[in-house]
Amino acid sequence: ADRLRAAWPGAEIAVHHGFFDARPGSAENAAVLARIEDFQPHVLFVGMGMPRQELWIADNYDRLPDCVILSVGAAFDYEAGVQSAAPRWMGRAGIEWAYRLFRDPRRLFVRYCIEPWSLIPLALADLRAGRRRR
Repeated sequence: ADRLRAAWPGAEIAVHHGFFDARPGSAENAAVLARIEDFQPHVLFVGMGMPRQELWIADNYDRLPDCVILSVGAAFDYEAGVQSAAPRWMGRAGIEWAYRLFRDPRRLFVRYCIEPWSLIPLALADLRAGRRRR
């Protein structure tokens, strides 16, 4: 937040950590939603890790103000200087995931090397459904 405030001195920026009881109906979740409602953001960045941030947005979508909502994941780490971003050429080549895997194998191995295989049956089912619609 400090880096963003320095880069954009006119921007109104409010922050809240993602370490709260995010279950729908919890007191902490209600307090976070009330704080967001009071602030009335134009853009809401949600970075609580994948898939937690996407699930939180989906669970609370109807209670969020009308604004752009972005699940940003590692973008906060990049902006804070905690994690280095892949070189631009890797992003353009579609292999940024390999850079991230090399930098943080313990956290990302399952996500990048195991989980995608579980998606193959779903992808094949989508392809079959698409062919039937033709």
